Amino acid sequence: MNHFALELPCRLAAMGRRRAASALALNAVAGLTEGIGVLALVPLLKLLGIGDGAVPLDPWVFALVLAGYVLLVAATALIGRARNLTVQALTLEFLDRLRADLHAAVLTMEWRAFHQRRAADLQQVMTGEIGRIHGAVTALGDMLGAALAMAFLAVAAVLLSPALTAAALTVVIVAALVTRGLGARGWRLGRELGVANQAAMADLVDNLAGLRLIKIFAAENARAAVLSDRFAVVRDNQRAYQRAQSAERAVLQTVAAAAAAGGMYLAVFVLRLPLAEALTLMLAYGRLLQAALRCLSGWRRLTGLSAALIAYDETLAACRAASEPATSGLNPPPLTCAVRLSDVVVRHEGRDPPALDHVDAIIPAGKVTALIGPSGAGKSTFVDLVIGLTAPDAGHVTVDGALLTPGLRRAWRSATSACPQDPFLFNDTLRANLCLARPDADDAALCAALEDAAAIDFVRALPHGLDTAAGDRGLRFSGGERQRLALARALLRRPALLALDEATASLDDQTAAAVAAAVDRLRGECTVLVVAHRLSAVAHADHVLLLEAGRITAAGTWEEVRAQAGPRLAAIGMLDDA
Repeated sequence: MNHFALELPCRLAAMGRRRAASALALNAVAGLTEGIGVLALVPLLKLLGIGDGAVPLDPWVFALVLAGYVLLVAATALIGRARNLTVQALTLEFLDRLRADLHAAVLTMEWRAFHQRRAADLQQVMTGEIGRIHGAVTALGDMLGAALAMAFLAVAAVLLSPALTAAALTVVIVAALVTRGLGARGWRLGRELGVANQAAMADLVDNLAGLRLIKIFAAENARAAVLSDRFAVVRDNQRAYQRAQSAERAVLQTVAAAAAAGGMYLAVFVLRLPLAEALTLMLAYGRLLQAALRCLSGWRRLTGLSAALIAYDETLAACRAASEPATSGLNPPPLTCAVRLSDVVVRHEGRDPPALDHVDAIIPAGKVTALIGPSGAGKSTFVDLVIGLTAPDAGHVTVDGALLTPGLRRAWRSATSACPQDPFLFNDTLRANLCLARPDADDAALCAALEDAAAIDFVRALPHGLDTAAGDRGLRFSGGERQRLALARALLRRPALLALDEATASLDDQTAAAVAAAVDRLRGECTVLVVAHRLSAVAHADHVLLLEAGRITAAGTWEEVRAQAGPRLAAIGMLDDA
């Protein structure tokens, strides 16, 4: 617990040493001015005729003293402003760095490792936990400011009365020991609050993503009840956390009041100080006690909120541990012969048997290869392997004999393109969505890709054409339109290998035929792997692979596959027109 609380200032200092030093210096100057202000009270009170040694009040001297007081307050305010701006800039830069580091780690994760994590959990860390880290940084700033002010106030108090200063510091130590258990409980509750928030966020994201399904099955009340239970856990945890914090504040306030009363009694009846010194001492004593207890409270808040830093670090470490190796300037291997899968095995966590079970397959270069098979046979996993998105658990994938090592897989992906069966569009313009595949593409290239994907007509009919916003996940367009836009994006790249994972599943026969004709025109220019569910797409392929239960059970031309697997093809609707 304390380890992470102490690590936070070290991280802040490491990120911006000069700015952190400026913040500390400004805090020190602010504490110094507060100490000077306290010590200046003794001569000021004597000028007012209060206490022993009072002198006659001179209006000009008194005006000069008041002007000095105003200047001291103004200087303190300006120093406070500069300190706040410096601390805010350092804090925001630190939080931005945390978000950027985590986002970069997520983007470089192995696809299978990312797929096994819940996206809502990452979203909660990126927003909720970093928000709590912001609170921890604020608590750290409050604590450091109070600690520096306490140091200068202690000097002022010692000059006035070493005995009462020692008593004040003893009270602070006692308060720290009394509330030690409350601080530990606050840290534990902070950790539990992070877990509860993560579960609630996950259900909320699921409800938003699956709202159409919820409405179809009239499950609004059931899903609302589940989320309500999640929020109830969060609420109970927040209440427990606030009770712990409130209990600590109540103890500290009671201790401060008792100490102030005791100090006043000692100053007046035991030490018998002159009135000016007694009033100044009580002010210094009260300020010192306030600063010390504020420092203690900041430390407790810091330790409680540091649980968020633990959650962040755990998530960041897990993402980085699953990262792909850098390409180190490797070039993608040229594809002039074939992509070959040799004795490949892929297992998905928590599932048995393997998704791909000792698969041997060849995808000839410059040809159209059709991959067919029943649902759940492992076709999408096969495609992910071929384009270098994932690596096999056993066996290997080669491109023209070059083994796709972890580093080379990323380089190979730069020479491939894919259109998944579930097309995704970012909430940006159509132009930006298409240029994701080829950032330097001009309008002529964009229109050519849209033409090949049979999408040019409906895009031209849009009021803003390529500058039309796609909407959240592309939902402004129909399923068929999204499919054609995703296909255009895949074609735009002009890759060495193009993978179409049931890319015509949402298209009508006429549009699917137009897309098939565009794919035929690619023959000889690039290698095409088509996951097919239409007989027409398979019949025009140069090479066909039949995948069943994770195994290649037939391969060759369409006629050869029909001869090998006849009845089984009928079961998946591939012999209807035979």
